[in-house]
Amino acid sequence: MEMAIGIPLWIIFGILSAWIATTKGRSGCGFFLLGAILGPIGLIIAAIVAKRN
Repeated sequence: MEMAIGIPLWIIFGILSAWIATTKGRSGCGFFLLGAILGPIGLIIAAIVAKRN
């Protein structure tokens, strides 16, 4: 039962990380993997990373 909730939750973290990263000009694919692997930590990293000029 935990996996039925856990896996979609980690995928959501990956999608949100990718979305935040692409709005900042970063690699969405890389941040998707980071968010999917690290979960909320990856989301926080995507949120605090600086915008690319």
